[in-house]
Amino acid sequence: MPEQVPAPAPPAQPNVVLIGPMASGKSSVGAALARRLSRPHVDSDQFFVARHGPIPEYFAAHGEEAFRNAEEHIVAELLASPRPSVISLGGGSVLSEATRARLCRHFVVMLDVTEEQALARIGDATTRPMLKADPAAVWKRIYAEREPLYRECADLIVEAAPPNIEARVDTIEKELPSR
Repeated sequence: MPEQVPAPAPPAQPNVVLIGPMASGKSSVGAALARRLSRPHVDSDQFFVARHGPIPEYFAAHGEEAFRNAEEHIVAELLASPRPSVISLGGGSVLSEATRARLCRHFVVMLDVTEEQALARIGDATTRPMLKADPAAVWKRIYAEREPLYRECADLIVEAAPPNIEARVDTIEKELPSR
């Protein structure tokens, strides 16, 4: 009978993982929260770019399915790190069932945003491959499709107001499990 290898133990302190729609502030809030908690901050999109090149170019060359597969592997790698971190995930990361299953071992925060806030933050949508056609209509459709997944995964939902980064970090820090 083959020897069974035990699953890796979860980190002593769980990662804090930020999810939510594009332009909800995951990268900015994640960086500020990491500084506050004295933890590393990792942005899955930045990690993707470092490994595979610019997302719009990868998307154009390989398509959405290949992008989502590569993204799923990167997120798994980041979540498995033994050092507790603050991890900002790309807006579509929750589309992966495997990613959603992995998130249950971490403290997950959904950052919400209004359509108006998101569109103001997005500005020029050329760096967002999913929004090229009609940014407002596509953002609204994507948000409607993904919102239930964000809420399913979230231990904490930080609503769009207040939009101030420090106030959002305060809200998250107050709700963190003992650290």
